[in-house]
Amino acid sequence: MREKFQSLRGYLLLDGGGMYGSLFHHTVILMCQHSPEGAFGLVLNQPGDKRIGDVLPIDIPPTLKNQRTRSGGPVDTSSVHILHSDSFMFQGNVMNNLSLVQNPGELNDLTNSVNPDHKIEVFLGYSGWSAGQLESELARKAWLVCQAKTELVFSNPNEAAWREILRGLDWQHRLLADGPDDLSWN
Repeated sequence: MREKFQSLRGYLLLDGGGMYGSLFHHTVILMCQHSPEGAFGLVLNQPGDKRIGDVLPIDIPPTLKNQRTRSGGPVDTSSVHILHSDSFMFQGNVMNNLSLVQNPGELNDLTNSVNPDHKIEVFLGYSGWSAGQLESELARKAWLVCQAKTELVFSNPNEAAWREILRGLDWQHRLLADGPDDLSWN
């Protein structure tokens, strides 16, 4: 009997400790879309090397223009993906209080919002999986899954975020967070 599909939209994927040497080593990925046809996520803890004003030629406030982009993943690194939130957005298309916009033209509406709580992060590239690929990786325990929090998206997590999130789970995950990348180094 086939298991019922369970979407991971709104959850985090964390490197399960076996991705040493890969592009996903110690990554924290926010799952934005997940269906039987495939999955789409954004790496939260890899800063980009460009400023938003350099990649979006639209009229936006200077503080947003100078904000750094983030690297969303290795797929289509010229594509732009925008996560946004505000205290009045109860329903989002990623999770409560968080939505994904993939059309930079919609950023004009977001930046002109009168809500001072409005938060925006811009990602270049994404992480993607074809049908069944993510489920196969999960079965091999390549990824750990945990609940996402909107605050993490806008806290500018860096490469240390992977360890910090693991330390906040349980004692086994604290061991993984504090252990060497390669157990032969032990």
